[in-house]
Amino acid sequence: MKRENRSIGILKFNRLIKIIFAAMSLTFLFIGSAEMQSKTPYDKERLLKVVKLNALSTQEVVQAIEKRGVDFQMTPAIEAEFTDAGARPELIETMRNNYRGAKPVATTNPTNSATPTNKANRNNSSVPAGPPLSKNEILSQLNGGTSSERMEQYVEARGVNFAITPEISREIIAAGGSRSLIGAISVNAKNVKNTDPVANNNSRVTPKTTEPDYDDLTDQAISEMQSKRAASAIRLLEKAVGLEPANPTAYQLLGFAQLYGYQNIASAEQSMRAAMERGGAATFRVYHDHDGFFKTYCQGTFFVSKAGVTFKADDGKHTFEAFDTVIKESELNDFVGSEYGAFHIKVFEDDKKKKTKTFNFAPATTKKDESKLVVNLIKSY
Repeated sequence: MKRENRSIGILKFNRLIKIIFAAMSLTFLFIGSAEMQSKTPYDKERLLKVVKLNALSTQEVVQAIEKRGVDFQMTPAIEAEFTDAGARPELIETMRNNYRGAKPVATTNPTNSATPTNKANRNNSSVPAGPPLSKNEILSQLNGGTSSERMEQYVEARGVNFAITPEISREIIAAGGSRSLIGAISVNAKNVKNTDPVANNNSRVTPKTTEPDYDDLTDQAISEMQSKRAASAIRLLEKAVGLEPANPTAYQLLGFAQLYGYQNIASAEQSMRAAMERGGAATFRVYHDHDGFFKTYCQGTFFVSKAGVTFKADDGKHTFEAFDTVIKESELNDFVGSEYGAFHIKVFEDDKKKKTKTFNFAPATTKKDESKLVVNLIKSY
């Protein structure tokens, strides 16, 4: 009887454990879903910059889109634009499947519905739902390539959480904003106290603004790198690292900026190893040899991760991938492309590991020290 009671007790305990784990799983699911919904979707111009920079692998961009979504619907014209920029078919399919549009914005002035104005005709229904925009969010979007007209749609649909001042107006104009956008911000400020010193007994009240998050900072950094402003990109990425030190993306972009913005191999290697340790990759701009003599070649990006290596041409048409288990050799070249600082990867072509194939690459800088870093990183993991 005691044994039977003990068995019943164990069954009840196991059932309780299962219930607890089920509840925890649901909690994490809801938290994850809420976090995904709170992420700012990519707009088209910003995502085009990510694709064109080619500093993140296709898989990494796919994962980012699955997390954040896009605020535009795929059309033949947009698909052609991304294909021309080098997007792979799987990336375009991910964009198509992750459109996150907003619910239609209710009009706040029904009396004007019968005589719509130009503003009423704007396609604000395509603006993702969200809280009022901060100054930093608007500047980030403008610096990232979002048009002033598109930004005005965001402001009209969601409002802003800050009061316009002459200084803020100058910042927005400098980032590419128009006078019309300034006017929209003035009209659509929500829950903002009057910050005029005279109206507030000369007290200086600063409206609260939302600081840029990890995604904002990395997006801005990509835009800065596209504009060849490495110093600004590095500052942004260092802030991002401080916000999410376990996330590899900022480290990966930081290594890229340090290597190609300042030619600082030592700093770049440190950032690249940090990215790899966190599941990311080291990123190198290279030429891929097609004929064994570098007479014909394509340009693209070579990614080194703990799992192996990947190459993606800038036009998106040529890719190469080799897991660590099939890489037989990675060395500097003594002959083929040696004048360009070339290196090669020799991989097994069959399961029996009897046949091999060699792929030759040369750093876009043609510096042998860069190739040495590639080889060392491959051999380190």
